[in-house]
Amino acid sequence: MPRPSKYTSRSDLGWGPSPAGRANPRSGLVVHYDSVDQNLAGKDHSACVAYWNATRRFHTGPSRGWADIGYCVDEETEILTEDGWRTFRDIAEGDLVLTLDHTTGLSRWQPLQAVNVFPALPRELVLMEGRAHSSLTTPGHRWPVERRPTRRSGRDERPGPGFERAWAVTEELTSRDRIRTAAPCGDLPVQPKWPDALVELVGWAWTTEGHRTVIRRPRKRDGESAVRVRTALHALFGAAMEPDTTADARPGWWERYTVDTAVFRLSPAAERILTEQMPGRVPSHAFLRSLTRAQLDLFLRVTMSAGGRDGRFLERPDRAGAEAFRFAVILAGQAATVRGVPLGGWRVELSPEHGFSPRAVAARTPGFVVCRIRYEGHIWCPTTPDGTWLARRAGTVYFTGNSFMACAHGHVLEGRGLYRVQAAQPGGNSSHYSVTLATGPGDGIPREQVEAVRRLRAWLMEPATSISGKVLGHRDFVATSCPGDKAYRMVRDGTFARPPSSSEGDDDMPGHRRFEKDEAQELVPGTWASLRFDRRHDGRTGALYALVGTDEPGGALYDLSVGVTIEGLAPGTEVRLRATEYEPDGNGGWKVARDRPIDSPVQAAGDAHFTYAWKGNLAAGRRVRVRVAQFGDRPARVTAATADVFFWPR
Repeated sequence: MPRPSKYTSRSDLGWGPSPAGRANPRSGLVVHYDSVDQNLAGKDHSACVAYWNATRRFHTGPSRGWADIGYCVDEETEILTEDGWRTFRDIAEGDLVLTLDHTTGLSRWQPLQAVNVFPALPRELVLMEGRAHSSLTTPGHRWPVERRPTRRSGRDERPGPGFERAWAVTEELTSRDRIRTAAPCGDLPVQPKWPDALVELVGWAWTTEGHRTVIRRPRKRDGESAVRVRTALHALFGAAMEPDTTADARPGWWERYTVDTAVFRLSPAAERILTEQMPGRVPSHAFLRSLTRAQLDLFLRVTMSAGGRDGRFLERPDRAGAEAFRFAVILAGQAATVRGVPLGGWRVELSPEHGFSPRAVAARTPGFVVCRIRYEGHIWCPTTPDGTWLARRAGTVYFTGNSFMACAHGHVLEGRGLYRVQAAQPGGNSSHYSVTLATGPGDGIPREQVEAVRRLRAWLMEPATSISGKVLGHRDFVATSCPGDKAYRMVRDGTFARPPSSSEGDDDMPGHRRFEKDEAQELVPGTWASLRFDRRHDGRTGALYALVGTDEPGGALYDLSVGVTIEGLAPGTEVRLRATEYEPDGNGGWKVARDRPIDSPVQAAGDAHFTYAWKGNLAAGRRVRVRVAQFGDRPARVTAATADVFFWPR
């Protein structure tokens, strides 16, 4: 069954994306009520919309401080951006942050969709803290976990072999749930930007103390490292120069010896080449992000060989250096902690583990605490496309992470929406969707309201969401009067679980298309190019440019959004995106009929990720494309793009 035609989405309400954690509730639908009579059946539908907005304001306002209705972390918890760790005060919508794709197990860079901050109020949060992990979250905070299944034979409930991916909230974590502490980055470049020799020399040089770029390696003990440095210098700069030829403007190097040390010095020109990648003797985040997987592994091996200990520890005098090394470790998919040492400096400790089970550790380790504490500061949570993000607190790092209303006039109003953790039934927020009747104990439940619940249930049972179809009441989860005696009788006698009494018309239902790009597309500086897609959701392939109009000769209303990844842009490059309507040119081709407004972001660093959205009214005979242009000083490439379009044909 299609989505109910009397459906009001979050965007229709002006709410924006929900920051609630990702979930895939499949176990059914839970009915709730308000507990206070509303008398909405005797009012215009606008009163229902006002009620739903007021409900959201109450739950997200100062008296409750929920995150729509949210699950948050404390002020001390930071998030990893492409330029390093940031607090919630230092990030903004559009910043690239590291997330976890919980379906593939890989991390990736995604844009922040929202930064949700809630007032400093007295709250009860859950503290999970020890040497290997520190988090302070609301009880309903979402976690992507790896869960070891229990054995099914007899009464044996011991953990079985292997792990399955799941979602859990803080208060429902069990000893079988393992939080991810590391995941290989799936966004690393495939083609090398730098010679391997440069990557290796940065690894040797940044671990050598001093103000100038000098590399010192033992001649006798571990003499192989001196050979490697000499080989890399020769590969990058050519044969050795005469000592102290500093007046020579060429990039070069020479070698001196002490009794037991080989000392490699660089000319000013050669030194600049290395220091560009490690300003202040710290490898930059941009340099580390630009390395291929093989080069990242090379950098880590060399660094540990030059300054590490026991293959597990790297000590640095500066925190910036320690955090830069951990940044590289994170991209490689390895877990690490950073802590200060008693005599000064910072220690990075690598771990072979990729997950951590707070409940299991708490059960066997006296020093690990899981408890509820009073907290009076701000709470906050980011919104990302994956519903996950990489967090840091007290030196430890880990990946961490709606409902509907049926009104008396037969409308369904979106709350948290599809694939979101609910906030209405403790113990079932991850497994069941919820629907509020917006009635009190004395209010009647009109037929239109019952039909709205039935249509919602039927829609959620479609293959895209595939809930079981079972209908429960709030009191089936906890001791409560909700959803009221009248509604609960309807739950028990199957009233809400029956099919809708009549099908709805399809007049208001849009069509939908999804386009994907597989082949890279060159962008010449200063030139507009129509974005070319290679396949459509219905199996059509080829050079696809028009998103609407090819199959709608009579015109259509449309709502499109597109995400684009561009490589090769220099920092500061302006990129422009726009929707453009085309019409026949009379010679069998197409010409521009109308350009839509431009979105004009500026690239910061690294690969660029842009989004664009537009709603329009397409005249008969026209088609809609998305065009893109970049205004840098060199060619760039569109390497990936996805477009979704909803349309209402005439």
